[in-house]
Amino acid sequence: MKPNDFEELPKFQRLQYLFSNHIRNPENAPYSVENEPVLAEIAQDIDPKRLKAYESLFFNNLYEFFSNLFPVLKSIVGEERWQEIVREYMVKHRSKTPLFHELGQEFILFLQNEFEPQSGDPDYMLELAHYEWVELALTIAEEEGFVNPLDVAPELDGVYELSPVAYPLAYEWPVHKMTLENSDEPKPECITTLLAFRDEMDQVQFMELSPVLYELVQAMSDNSEQATVRTLLRCLCEDLGLEQTMIEDFAVSILKDLIAMHLIRPVSLNWSNRNGHFNERQ
Repeated sequence: MKPNDFEELPKFQRLQYLFSNHIRNPENAPYSVENEPVLAEIAQDIDPKRLKAYESLFFNNLYEFFSNLFPVLKSIVGEERWQEIVREYMVKHRSKTPLFHELGQEFILFLQNEFEPQSGDPDYMLELAHYEWVELALTIAEEEGFVNPLDVAPELDGVYELSPVAYPLAYEWPVHKMTLENSDEPKPECITTLLAFRDEMDQVQFMELSPVLYELVQAMSDNSEQATVRTLLRCLCEDLGLEQTMIEDFAVSILKDLIAMHLIRPVSLNWSNRNGHFNERQ
């Protein structure tokens, strides 16, 4: 905040700003109203022990939440560096949500836009954090998955939609295999493609996809024009230089599996998410 902007704030907001700025960055933003005569009219300096308790409360809440949400990332960067990263988040990032469970997404935005990596930080930090965050995102997602009737058959000339609780994911690093023990392995040549989803028991699962299957699932996810699977395959084969007839049999088998797992459904049908009843769309 610019000095002029601070001076124009109402007294109480100026006091809030001093306090919150100190909580975020206690070493570089001291809290004191002694040098602010206008603020001294409405408040006194806080006892240092009490102020330290406030600092610890705010930091520890964020620290514990992020540690539980990103356990693999924390283990790789180490305790000391992890504390520095959480503190940097507090200093630099201004959250846009009042909801505590959405702070994981705010941390991702921080890593994307404000974080300044050090020489020892791994290049895959953002991807690993995103992968770990996806589990929470699917757990708390308000959308409901599909429940397909047993008689739904795979059709290449059918149009399918992807479950709203299924996320195709593509990473440059094999984040699903990342541990402290293999954290120093070089970047692989192949992209890692996954499907994260919430199953019928509301458990979050991750499934590794081949690059071709990932492209097909992604195409069904983005299928606003409601193209058939055969059309999607034709476009996919043209882009990848593949023979369509070579993968059509493979595609039928894959459709059957995805239907059985309730990850896709024909868009011509509209049925209840939980009880399996369905009606044809008008």
